[in-house]
Amino acid sequence: MVKKRGKKRATSKRVTRRPKARRVVRTSTPVRSSHRKINIVLKNLILFAVLFIICFILFNVLTSEMYVNLFMLLSIVFGFIGIALIIVLLVLIILKIMKK
Repeated sequence: MVKKRGKKRATSKRVTRRPKARRVVRTSTPVRSSHRKINIVLKNLILFAVLFIICFILFNVLTSEMYVNLFMLLSIVFGFIGIALIIVLLVLIILKIMKK
């Protein structure tokens, strides 16, 4: 038996082109110390220092055990936040000095 060669049916394939994903290249920009950032850190540092002092004084003055525990906890939290803000302030000042 001889096979008949016939016309092949044209099959249409849908070719969908997906848009190529664009690569986002992020260049790391150095951290710049500006006067505005230093002012914000200073204002927050003063605020948390005042809150720490108020809580520490109330911790020593009050006699109720519940208030003593509350103000001790608050003074510890405000103290740690104040120390963190001091470190941030020092970093910003060092960056400002190195920029010059």
